[in-house]
This record gives sequence, structure tokens and C-alpha cells, in this order.
Amino acid sequence: MEKVLELPTTTRETEKLSTNSSLLFIGANGSGKTRLGTWIDLQSPQSQKVHRISAQKSLSMPDSTTPVSIDKAENILLCGYPDINDANRVNYVRYKQNQRWQQKPAISLLNDYEKLMIYLFSDQTEENAKYRNAAKASEERIEPPATKLDKVKEVWEKILPHRELIISGLRIQTKVRDFPDNIYNSSEMSDGERVIFYLIGQCLAAPQDGIIVIDEPEIHLHKSIQAPLWAEIEKLRPDCLFVYITHDVDFAAAQESAEKIWLKSYDGNNWDWQRIEKVDGLPEELLLQILGSRKKVVFVEGKNGSFDITLYRSLLSNFLVIPQGSCTQVIESVKALKASNQLHHLQIYGIIDRDRRVENEIRELLNDGIYVLEVAEVENLFLTPEILELVSQTLERDPEDDLKKVSDYIFKALEDELELQISLRTAREIKFKLNLFDDKSKDETKLKEALDKLVADIDVSLIYNSSKRLFQEIVNMNNYKDLLKYYNRKSLAKRISGCFGLKDGELAQQVLRLAKGSKQNEIKNLLKQYFGEFSSHMD
Repeated sequence: MEKVLELPTTTRETEKLSTNSSLLFIGANGSGKTRLGTWIDLQSPQSQKVHRISAQKSLSMPDSTTPVSIDKAENILLCGYPDINDANRVNYVRYKQNQRWQQKPAISLLNDYEKLMIYLFSDQTEENAKYRNAAKASEERIEPPATKLDKVKEVWEKILPHRELIISGLRIQTKVRDFPDNIYNSSEMSDGERVIFYLIGQCLAAPQDGIIVIDEPEIHLHKSIQAPLWAEIEKLRPDCLFVYITHDVDFAAAQESAEKIWLKSYDGNNWDWQRIEKVDGLPEELLLQILGSRKKVVFVEGKNGSFDITLYRSLLSNFLVIPQGSCTQVIESVKALKASNQLHHLQIYGIIDRDRRVENEIRELLNDGIYVLEVAEVENLFLTPEILELVSQTLERDPEDDLKKVSDYIFKALEDELELQISLRTAREIKFKLNLFDDKSKDETKLKEALDKLVADIDVSLIYNSSKRLFQEIVNMNNYKDLLKYYNRKSLAKRISGCFGLKDGELAQQVLRLAKGSKQNEIKNLLKQYFGEFSSHMD
């Protein structure tokens, strides 16, 4: 069933947003998420049927309660005023503003758990009375109704199968399933147990065909139960439109069926928002992560938790650093985002290892916003003379002596596999040239001619000898910086830790401790030169 939400625009008018699913708003801090929720609740043309669940709420759950008439219980819960009728319903939103939200709808701590309990028990009392009267008046057996408390219990126990709710009289207790003696009062429930009960109950209390706005729907909930819980709650209220407002990327990505809206900005009066369209070749979770941040974005090689990613995040603290595994994934992600109409205005960059790339390839990558390091691989940043000198000084050692030991060790390692490094660089350049194959030829003959010409133009001996001269010159001139630029061997940083009296791998850890501490700016300035043209973005 199609539902409609009216939203404010940058022109202070409203726009109707139609959807067959729930809506999820995601935005960075300061994008007006909570203020949008309060606008929908109190200023929207639809505010009479909106029920908002605040992120700022007390989870103090009473052990027992006393029911009242169902109309009063519902009014007190939904708007804070008990005596709503046809004559004063025009003031319903004002009652919400003043009574429920204490005139501070964006920041007020909502303390309505007792009101929710009164409502649920009042509903149970009302339904039980109706059932009893109907049973007395009928000669046939009548099925007892499923009260709202029954529905809360059913979903609560489905989400927490190891627990059981005991609803007796006017109180609620809990026990561990299959352990009948282990009973505890509702006030002793965990935050997670209480918030699950609260969210189910609040959504059941929403007006018929209403709009349920949930600010930070993930709060107090373990990630493993967030999506299942909200899926079950949505099943309870198919008549309602669910509107989630969050900055949590994991929660947003888990709501697979929800239509996503990007809150781009809020100027204090107006919101700039946009429907999120899928970007080919980019997972939705990654897209949401980018849209949920205000930072410039840089894709890099590597995986979360690795030394190189930790170093990148320290050096590029003003960027959202997103590890993408391989260089191919970095290149594809940057190109996909730059090709997207909705994201073309974002500042998107890629940084990849040099990895035996030739200058022509490096220039082509730069045209796509992908920058190549001035070292063979990012791990070589730990081996730069500037960093080694800083580490040596920090350890109160002799920097000159330590640098000589490291240099001697790495040059010896290169000489031991010189032929391999020459061959690998040669193979890399041959692959690059083969990738230049013109696939636009239209028939078999022309395709064969294009391939034959391409292969004929590749002079393996010339490429090999050029690579050989490059490495021999590095060795002959003892050019340490060029060695770091062209020598690919990931284990080097780990292996030279012993030159500083450290265990294998501890050199990188030492550098990262300094980079995350008082030496962050110094290390950033020392390493900027190794980021090539990207260094201009590091200020």
C-alpha cells in the first residue's frame, strides 16, 4: 500500500514523498536529523497522525501500574493531555508540544515508560471487558482477542527466545526460559530488554494509518537484533508509515527494503535532502558511509585493522579513509562515484601503491583522481629515512648508525633478489602495454592485425634492459629513496625492526604510536613528500 510523507524543502514549501516501504533518513552530524523529526511531528501538515519516538528517552520501567480509561491512557501517552475530544482536537499538536515534549521537542528527555505501561494495561483491561461481555451474550465459544500486551509479548519473546515475559495482574516480570524459579521484576531488566518492550509498545500505540518517526532506532539494541526487531514491528503495523532517522551506517544498510533519503544539510530553517540512488559497482553500505560523513573521501588499498590503514587515517585525519582491498577496487570505486550524477560534487580521491607502474599509467590514473605514492608500496613509508631518524631519536639511539644498518640490510635484500625484481618490473610494463589493445576492431582480420601490431611493438629486451639499468643504478649509487620507490617487498618493515633493538613488527607499532600521539603533525609533514601530487590536499 502506497503511503505519503510530506517533507520540507529548501524553499520552505512541502513536497509529497510517496513510497511502498519504510523511509530511512541518514545524514552527518549537523544535517538536522533530529530537527527534521520534530518538524514532521509538530509542524508537518500530517502532524495529527504522527507519533515520534525520541532518541532521548528514559528506560525506567515500573514494576506495576494501574489502568485508566483507554481514551485517557491513549491521549496521555500520545500527546500528554488526557481530555482530548472533538471540540479541542484542533489543539492536539499544541498539547503534544507543551505537554509531551515540555516545549523542548528536540532536546527534552522523554520520560513516558509509565504512561506506556498504563496504556498497555488499560488496553488489556478494555479488551478483556469487551470479551467477557461478548462471551456472556453468546451461546457459542468466542476466541479471546489478542491484546496489545499479547502482541508485545509475542514479538519480545521472538526477538529474545531465551527469555519469557510473565504478564500477571497489573505487573510484568521476566524469567529465563526453562528456569521457572529465576524470575525478576521488569525494573531489573537489562537496557536491551526494556528498550525492545518500549519500542514494540510505542509502535502499537501509534494512531491508525499513522506515521511513526523513530530517532536513532538502533540505540541500546545489539546489532544482531536491530533489523529483525524492526521487521517484526513493521509487520504489526502495516497501516503505518515507518520513518527511521539515523547516522548509523550499519543500521541503514541492514534496512534493505527501506527507501533511503540523504539529509545533505540544514541551515536552521530549511533542509536539503535527496533520494539515494544506487551506484553501479558500489555496495550500498559504502555509499551510505560516504553520505553519512561530512569529510572528503579517499579510497586506499588495504584492510581495516592493518598498520598501513592506521597510518593513512592518522596522516589523513581530515578525510574519510575507506580501505578497498586491492588497487583495482580503489580505481573502480573512485570512477563509480565520480560518474554518479548525485555524487559528482563530492571530493573523491584514490591513493594506491606505485607497484612497478610506468609513468604513462601514473598520468592516466591521475586524470581519474587516483594518486600514486612515491614509494613502491605504502609499507615503505615506515622505512623512509625521516621516519627512521625520528624513531631512533625517540628511542634515544644513534640515528646515523641505525640508518646505516637499515640501509645496508635493505640493499642486501634487494641484491639477493635483483633478478626477480627486474623480471617483475618488466612483466608489469608488458602487461600495461597489452592492456592498450584496441578492441574496437570490427572483424576477425582487423582484430588479429591489431593484436599482431601490439605484440610486435612490445620490445621485451628493451623493457628488460631498461628495468635492469634502473635497479643497477639504484644499487651503484646507493640511492636509498629510489630503492623505496621501486623495491616491492612487503616484509621489509617487519624485518628491519631488529636494527632498532625491537622485535619483528614492532617498528610499525612504534611509528603508529607516535603518529597517533604528540608527533602526528610532525610525521604528517615528514611523509607528505611521498604522497606526490596528493600532498597538496593534505593541508
